[in-house]
Amino acid sequence: MTNWQDFAVVTLSSASASMVLSSALVWLLRTWIGERVRGAIQDEYAQKIETLKAQLQADANLKLETYKAALKGQGDVELEKLRASLSVEAAARNAQYGGLIERRFNAVASAHGLLLRFHQAVQQMVQPDLFARGPSNDERSETVYQASVAFEKAYPDQKIFLPKLLSDQIDHIRQSLVSNANVYQMLIAPKQDYEHHLKVYVKVNDDLPKTIAALEAELRALMGDKVDALSAPGAPLLEPE
Repeated sequence: MTNWQDFAVVTLSSASASMVLSSALVWLLRTWIGERVRGAIQDEYAQKIETLKAQLQADANLKLETYKAALKGQGDVELEKLRASLSVEAAARNAQYGGLIERRFNAVASAHGLLLRFHQAVQQMVQPDLFARGPSNDERSETVYQASVAFEKAYPDQKIFLPKLLSDQIDHIRQSLVSNANVYQMLIAPKQDYEHHLKVYVKVNDDLPKTIAALEAELRALMGDKVDALSAPGAPLLEPE
């Protein structure tokens, strides 16, 4: 009886231990499987997240590069338009100012030449040896008249292309030439007034040449030469008479 009871106790103890052990094994297996499944899910989710991030980054980079390329292309087009516009504007401006400079040079040459011929005609007319020899007074007067007409015909169209200071100076010289020629023709030649003749002669042969030389210096400066200004010593502005 005692052996049977011992056997029963041992058997029950073994069964209990087996049940506990089985339960523990089941729990461990379940836990292990759960962790494996959880780990697999987390790995798969992490991979999907990384794939999604990479795809989003790639899409963003592609859009950015596309936008940059579009901006660059648009900028290049606008830059070319601006260059073309500036080139056209520069060409038009060069043509405009080039024509103006040419007209100004022509005005300088014309006004200077006409003024010199006018002065030379008056200068010849008032020479002291007029009564002794040379062309007659009528011939010299006609030469002065023709020079004056040529000047008055051509100069007004050229005047606008000259700086006002120079055009005023030319007007003053012209007025002085006309005034001295009139004094000579109306007072000196008919009456042979030597006192007035001397004054006119000095004016035409001394004062006027200095003023004309100063004017020439300014005309040369206008064309780019480095010369003294009209206000330089020995070259005063001529006051109208």
